[in-house]
Amino acid sequence: MSTILKTIGSLFFVSLLFISTLHAVDELYLRGIIRSYDKQKGIIWVNVLSEGCRGLREFRLPENAKEDLDPSLIGQKIDFYINSSVCEEGKIYNMILKGGR
Repeated sequence: MSTILKTIGSLFFVSLLFISTLHAVDELYLRGIIRSYDKQKGIIWVNVLSEGCRGLREFRLPENAKEDLDPSLIGQKIDFYINSSVCEEGKIYNMILKGGR
């Protein structure tokens, strides 16, 4: 009886790991310099300095961050995450802000 319970428990644990992996979202940490923005669209252009994503890239800001866009941000360094584990040229990723600039 205990062998059956151990097997059921192991299968349950493995299935939980599998399900949690399906829902996991990888985030890529990036650092760059703000070059421009479009306040209405919530788009920001950043010259990314991080390896694997270097160059001028376009990112979509969270809705609640659009109101904070102003000209004083141009030229400022920013640390942020994107909702992906890779950064492909030409693709617009959602920016995830964690903490201050």
